[in-house]
Amino acid sequence: MVITVNDYKYIREHWLKGESQRTIAKQLGISRNTVKKYCAGTTVPWERKEYERNATVLTEEVRQFIACCLAEDEDQHSAKQNHTARRIYNRLVEEQGFTGGESTVRKYVQEIKAKVQEAYVPLMFVPGDAMQIDWGEATVYLCGEKKSIYLFCARLCSSEAPIVFAYRRQNSESFLEALVECFSYFGGVPRRVIFDNAKIAVKEGFGANARATESYSALAAHYGFSPVFCNVASGNEKGLVEGLVGYARRNFLVPIPRVDSMEELNNILKARCEKYLSHRIQGKTATVGELLRTEKKALYSLPSYRFDPARRAESKVSPYSTVRFDTNNYSVPVKYCGKRQAWKWGVPRLPLRKEKTAKKIHG
Repeated sequence: MVITVNDYKYIREHWLKGESQRTIAKQLGISRNTVKKYCAGTTVPWERKEYERNATVLTEEVRQFIACCLAEDEDQHSAKQNHTARRIYNRLVEEQGFTGGESTVRKYVQEIKAKVQEAYVPLMFVPGDAMQIDWGEATVYLCGEKKSIYLFCARLCSSEAPIVFAYRRQNSESFLEALVECFSYFGGVPRRVIFDNAKIAVKEGFGANARATESYSALAAHYGFSPVFCNVASGNEKGLVEGLVGYARRNFLVPIPRVDSMEELNNILKARCEKYLSHRIQGKTATVGELLRTEKKALYSLPSYRFDPARRAESKVSPYSTVRFDTNNYSVPVKYCGKRQAWKWGVPRLPLRKEKTAKKIHG
C-alpha cells in the first residue's frame, strides 16, 4: 500500500499524542508494521528507494567478455569500427551461449562506458606571458579554381588578440616564417609559445619531454621565447587558438573568398583580425584592442636582425640548368650548369604556386 503525505501526517500526529500503533493501524486500515515504520520519522513517504536487482545472467565471465570487447576497441583506435552494445550481445550469444536479453547487456555497457565529466580550471595569463599557435585547413577560390590552403593561427593569451596567415603548404619554412610574421605584427615577443606536437616543430618526444627541431630551437633562441608543447590529446591546453581556428573559418572565410592571389587573401585575413580588435570578450573589462595595447608593453622587444626561415641545401646544377629540391626541379641561371652550389629556398606564400625561388647564396 502506498502511504500518502496525509497518512504520514495522521500517523505522526496521533503517535505523538500517545495513541498506540495498533489503534492508528486500525483507523487507517493498514498494517501495524507499516505504522511502526513511519512513527519515529526515520522513513518518509516522499523518498522511495529505487528497486535494484543484479541480473543473474551477468556472470563474471560475461562481464569479463564485455570488458575485453571494449578494451579491444581502445587498442585498435578505430572510432568507426567499435563494438556496439548489440554487437557485443550477438557475440555473447554466438560465442558464450548467453541466454539473457539484449537490454541487460545494453544497460551494463552504458554503465561501464559512463565517464565522470572532466572539469577544468580556466587558465589565467599575465600580459606578455604566452602565445598559442595552431594550423587549420580551409578552402578558397584562387583565380577561379577551388584550392585547399592552410591557416596559421596565433593568439596572445592575455589580450586574446588574433592573427591569421594563409599558406600553400604546412611545412617547416612556412611555420618559421609565420612565427616571424606574428612577432612583427604584434610588435614584440611573448615569453612562451604554446604549440602541439607537430613534426614541423618537434624532433622527438612529446609534451614536457618534447625536443624542438634545430630550426625551431634556433628561432626560439633568436627571439628569446621558450617553446612549450602540449600533452597528447590535450587541446584544452591551447583552447584559445583552437577556438580561433574554427572562428576564422566560420567568420573570416564565409562565404568562401574568391581571390586572385595569396596576397589578396592575406590582406583580407589581416583586415578581419584587426576588425576583431574592437570586440569585447565576455568577462573582460576592455576590448581586445585595448588589452592588446597593454600587452604590447610587456612583450620582449624584437631583435634587430629578422630571422631568415629559408631552407638551405647544396645541389649540383643539371645540364638543363635546373636544381632538384624536394622531388621538384627548379630553373637557375645557365652559367651555373654542371656546378655544385649552395642554394636557399624561400616560402611560396605570395603568390600561391608550386614553384619555389632558388637563390644562389655562395660559391
